[in-house]
Amino acid sequence: MRFCAPGSDAVKSRRHIRALRRDFVDQLSRHPSHSESEFESLTYHHVSQLSNSQDALARRWLLRWGVVLLNCSHVVWQLRAWESRSDPLSRVRDICISLLRDVMSERGVQQRPLAATLQELQRICDTLAHHHQPAAHELAAIIWRLHCSLSQLEQAPAQGTLSPGYLMTPQA
Repeated sequence: MRFCAPGSDAVKSRRHIRALRRDFVDQLSRHPSHSESEFESLTYHHVSQLSNSQDALARRWLLRWGVVLLNCSHVVWQLRAWESRSDPLSRVRDICISLLRDVMSERGVQQRPLAATLQELQRICDTLAHHHQPAAHELAAIIWRLHCSLSQLEQAPAQGTLSPGYLMTPQA
């Protein structure tokens, strides 16, 4: 275990990384406390706070994963905004949003729930692609973009493969 001085770059990095994860988890909730633009501003704020940090690994993490999380968030907001006159399609949209609940925690990407979510999103896309309603095809396109955005999280480093191991690993 590594101990850091309270004001050190490592502590500051961990604080911003956890805050970004927490803000992203909030974005995936049914009723996020931050709007899409507020989340975007918060993400850029966290990145800028580490611009002078000596912790190059954390800076790279925030830049790379901040972009990934922003992309995911944007697609989730597109999904929320999608409207249909079809109640069954609206329920499918709501199910897709609820699937996102467990893919990330403050401690990092949760790989098993992420894999299950990606598999279910793929299944839903395939089903909607064969639907007769154009609205179903529109919804399938948004869900596919969500699938593609979320699939980037599969590349999060496995536990113990980063030094220090506090970035995207499940046990940070």
